[in-house]
Amino acid sequence: MSRPQASRACAVTMRLAAVTCVTATWWAGAAGAGPTPPPLPAHFSLTGSSQPLPASFLGLSVEFNTLLTYEREGALFDRVIRLIRPEDGAPLLLRIGGKSADHTLWEPGAGAPSSEPYTVPRPADAGVQTIGYGWLTRLAPVVARNRLDVMLDLNLAVHSPKMAVSFARAAIARLPSSSVVGLEVGNEPDLYWRQPDLDAERVATTAGVPRDWTRDYSAIDYRRDYIAYAGALKAAIPALPLGGPEAISDDRPYLTAVEGLGRLDAGFVTLHRYASSTCWSPSSPFYPSIPRLLSAKATTGLAQTVKGAVALAHANHQALRVTEANSISCGGNPGVADSFATALWAPDALLSMAHVGADSVSWHIRPDPVNAPFHPTPAGIRAMPELYGLAAFAQMTRPGAELLGSTLANPAGLNLSVWAVRFNGGMRVLLIDKDARSAEVSLNLGETGSAYLRRLEAPSIGATSGVTFGGQAIGADGLWHGKVVAPAVPDRGGDVDVVLPAYSAALLSIWR
Repeated sequence: MSRPQASRACAVTMRLAAVTCVTATWWAGAAGAGPTPPPLPAHFSLTGSSQPLPASFLGLSVEFNTLLTYEREGALFDRVIRLIRPEDGAPLLLRIGGKSADHTLWEPGAGAPSSEPYTVPRPADAGVQTIGYGWLTRLAPVVARNRLDVMLDLNLAVHSPKMAVSFARAAIARLPSSSVVGLEVGNEPDLYWRQPDLDAERVATTAGVPRDWTRDYSAIDYRRDYIAYAGALKAAIPALPLGGPEAISDDRPYLTAVEGLGRLDAGFVTLHRYASSTCWSPSSPFYPSIPRLLSAKATTGLAQTVKGAVALAHANHQALRVTEANSISCGGNPGVADSFATALWAPDALLSMAHVGADSVSWHIRPDPVNAPFHPTPAGIRAMPELYGLAAFAQMTRPGAELLGSTLANPAGLNLSVWAVRFNGGMRVLLIDKDARSAEVSLNLGETGSAYLRRLEAPSIGATSGVTFGGQAIGADGLWHGKVVAPAVPDRGGDVDVVLPAYSAALLSIWR
């Protein structure tokens, strides 16, 4: 892949026809003055095919340099985790890494066991941080309280496999038993050529590398560096799975850089995905906007860009993990990354990823940027619209959930999505109207029982507050507030009619 192509991969927006993503909705009354146009008809039915919805599919990703901000929130952070954790009872996956991974040095420091003589000199570069046993000690209770699986992204820029081994051993020893489930080597190596500041990152045990190693860095270079790390890590901790390439692109040379290595093969293949990016110029047609976020390019199109990686990983008996995902990279732009559009986009994008076979998606969060699903404040947390979308998705992850194949007859061409899961005890159907027009959808589900509907709504598609899910809102204490509004929906022998206002979503629950 050429450099211009690699930079374009920051805003992955390939178009893809919807497959099982179709639509529906239930009438709630349209806001605004004047007569409301009648909803347009659509028909949703199941095809009989299905696929398991992977356990622990939705996880979190945080940076090394922001983790302790969340740790200081204590019970508040625990409550946010409960809002989005899988309802299937499986542990939630916490990936710690991102851009900070290649700027974080492991320094055992005070309290290091005598069997760990390895130390790291503190760098003069203020952009680099060191962490030690105290950092792990503060992380441990967060992992224990919330029953988290932890995946650690290792610093490749420093070129010190010895440091990586020391850090991994310490994490396994200090964190709850069996909670460390994987290690990743480097972060976005397909963008190293754009980060010459990494050239200066060296410690006493840095393997001999050129002073300008980032210049013209390629997949061949990453394969060499991955082998050095994998050899050291497999010798020290042979049972712990390794992952890579942590790339933003789906460039096959990077994907295959971790394959064909025998015992050093990656245990899982990793990619990053965002619907758009503010790294683009505001004049660019790729710059984030609400229409772009609501388009199929940002959901089914985004999922299509991981389909090849899924096929490659699964053919080699590996998982495909999207270890970093969110609506808009490079922080996001006000009025888009913090709008209600993200609440409609997030569950649609996640289910699209699951449909093409991705095994997990870790939602990348930072405390301050516009694209954060919630912001820590002195008064508690400020829940953003995106958090509601993640909470709605979590409702689809019941024990034994299977993602059902479906078709949609949509003669009006509405921008609608409908996803159905069946589980032991019933079914849930998520209906998303990303159109300016309302829809009336006839659902042929073949499932009878007590049916209830919760709606995901906001004052407008661009709203940054006033969001409710089933009549409830997330308070500063991280808890749901308000009375649950989940009216019963008539069930005609497995057929349900639902009308959804423009720019809204609804979750239909059917219990046998």
